[in-house]
Amino acid sequence: MRATAALVLAGLALAGCHSGAGGPEVAIARVGLDPIAGCEDLARALRDRLVADMDRALDANLATALEGRCWAYGGAVPPLAPAGDAGDGGGAKAFSDTNVQVAGVDEPDLVKTDGNLVYAIGDGRLQIVDAWPAAEAHRIAAVEVEGTPRRLLLNEGRVVVFSSLSAPTPEPGPTPVPPSGGGGVPVPGGTTASPVAVPAGDCTYGYDCVPTGDGNPSKITVLDVSDPARPRVLREVTFNGSYLAARRIGASVHAVLALPERTVPGLAYWPSTFVCGDGTSPRAIREAFEELRRANRALIEGAELGAFVPAVRDVRHDAGGDAVDADVLGACPGFHASAEGLGVGFVSVASLSTDGEGPLSVTTVLGRPGFVYAAPAALYVASPHAWRGGGSWFWAEPEASPEATTVHAFQLADAPGPRAEYRASGVVEGRVLSSFSLDEHAGVLRIATTTGHSPDPAAHSAVAVLRDAGGILEEVGRVDGIAPSEDIRSVRFDGARGFVVTFKKTDPLFVLDLADQAAPAIAGELKVPGFSTYLHLMDPDHLLTLGYDASDQGGFAWFTGIQLQLFDVADPAAPALAYRELIGTRGSTSQAVTDHLAFNYFAEKALLALPIVICEGGDPAGGYGDLMTFSGLRVYRVRADAGFTYLGGVAHATPETPETYRDACSGWWTDASTPVKRSLFLEDFVLSFTDGEVRVQDTRSLGADLARIDFTAP
Repeated sequence: MRATAALVLAGLALAGCHSGAGGPEVAIARVGLDPIAGCEDLARALRDRLVADMDRALDANLATALEGRCWAYGGAVPPLAPAGDAGDGGGAKAFSDTNVQVAGVDEPDLVKTDGNLVYAIGDGRLQIVDAWPAAEAHRIAAVEVEGTPRRLLLNEGRVVVFSSLSAPTPEPGPTPVPPSGGGGVPVPGGTTASPVAVPAGDCTYGYDCVPTGDGNPSKITVLDVSDPARPRVLREVTFNGSYLAARRIGASVHAVLALPERTVPGLAYWPSTFVCGDGTSPRAIREAFEELRRANRALIEGAELGAFVPAVRDVRHDAGGDAVDADVLGACPGFHASAEGLGVGFVSVASLSTDGEGPLSVTTVLGRPGFVYAAPAALYVASPHAWRGGGSWFWAEPEASPEATTVHAFQLADAPGPRAEYRASGVVEGRVLSSFSLDEHAGVLRIATTTGHSPDPAAHSAVAVLRDAGGILEEVGRVDGIAPSEDIRSVRFDGARGFVVTFKKTDPLFVLDLADQAAPAIAGELKVPGFSTYLHLMDPDHLLTLGYDASDQGGFAWFTGIQLQLFDVADPAAPALAYRELIGTRGSTSQAVTDHLAFNYFAEKALLALPIVICEGGDPAGGYGDLMTFSGLRVYRVRADAGFTYLGGVAHATPETPETYRDACSGWWTDASTPVKRSLFLEDFVLSFTDGEVRVQDTRSLGADLARIDFTAP
């Protein structure tokens, strides 16, 4: 069934999107997915998209040439190489688990445990550790998996590893390109427009972040670890697209993969017959562009499109080691085209069981990747239509509403086998910050977005409520104008409540009342210094947050050291800051600042572990701390009635001194990265993981390693 719609908005009254408080009416394109019948229709859709993208780029360049401006809009040019590789047997009675966004929806991570065995990605291998008793922890296996392992899942004696394969040697054929709006191209006789930064493929958070995958082929390997010393491969599924995200619900795994946008070799976007600004007549300029357009269309019509489309190879192994190989997408099943008509990339949702049996189901969208959010029975992909500094043809009036996000919803099922079926689509104004910007509750989707960028007075944020109305995610409610001139830095939904933090100079924490889906509202607000990047519900009445302190400079603010805060939100109308802990100065960083999987709050023991690099020597005037005083894992006791108690740290590096300075404090906050990546609690013991090792210590007497396992050993 065709699920599309023409949406026109007027103020807050109509469904769809809004151009901002008091903004003009904006007509937007239809949304939805149109089924593609087979391989011929898929090829036709691809060629039509390529022609449309090429025409838009040529039209933009023609307009600049006629105006005598020596600037070219790149559209689907310039070539961009794909990003390379830059992964109960009497155990503990209580242990920490992966810090997932939604209860019951597991997320792939670098480390998983059942309380007895620990499965970790380290040194490019799957490492299996007998971790209990903790003081006797030792490795029992190091398993080679094809490619570079990135994440893993664990379920009932099965481990699912997601790995990135080396990109094949480039051959003549389609070239990966950045999203439309992603850069300038040289103009003969003119200048080169400043390129727009292409968003990082593996990012998890940030106002310039759009997850796109690493550009390499990917693989899912299912292993039987019922005998952990001798793991056995059950299934290998290889994709020519890159891993984006995945979720596990019960025994069903749903992986989202992206095949990058590509362009046909030889396409040109500026005629070679004249130089910009050389006095060529308007008529001659038009004729030159039309001749180029005809040549480009001929190239597109004659291009071999095999490398453009997703390909999947499914290999299953029986107990005897024999393999059964299947070409899953040979007949082009399960393809849909996004109705807004943008992009020549693909996003696929591949569903399979952790037991290694049953069919592989793949649903594919001809469109763009984005942030992935999943509830127990639904998966959403939020794809942007405008990139910071770039144009967008999705909006009829891009100058009035320059940013939009399309959300595609898929229904998840596990019978007769795991699968994701397309359900509905919707569009909202603005951009999302992370997967936490989306949340499903009581039959509706809530989505938090920001339009514009601080300190622009026109920047504003909103939370929209969308309901599935016959294949359209239709807006039924909205609270808009949240913190004008600021942008969102963190979001967390909790049933009928929502929490939003924005920032320009201070950290306003907004508590939202979402009980009335048609009339969501701001219930309370609190302003404190700095901003939070991650919000964690410690219990129903307390919000534990991580972020940065800030120093008000009048018209702006410098962020300074790491900041932990504990808010009392029992009264939504009067949120209050109960406790605050400051760590280091400007330059200090934590993996958990931008990746919630690195944040480890173990409620049963009231313990918090943070991977961190602490830098000292910074100042409120914006100076960076340039001396690393700690690099490792920092452990706190956190209680609602007592706040933060520092218990100690698991050090993984020797602190710097002026004599041993080695530039260990050079990170930027949105690219937070620390040598320690993850941690686990097993009762009173904490395990601290880097890519090359794991250290075990007792939280009751931190400072001495009880065990240390070298992942790099043969």
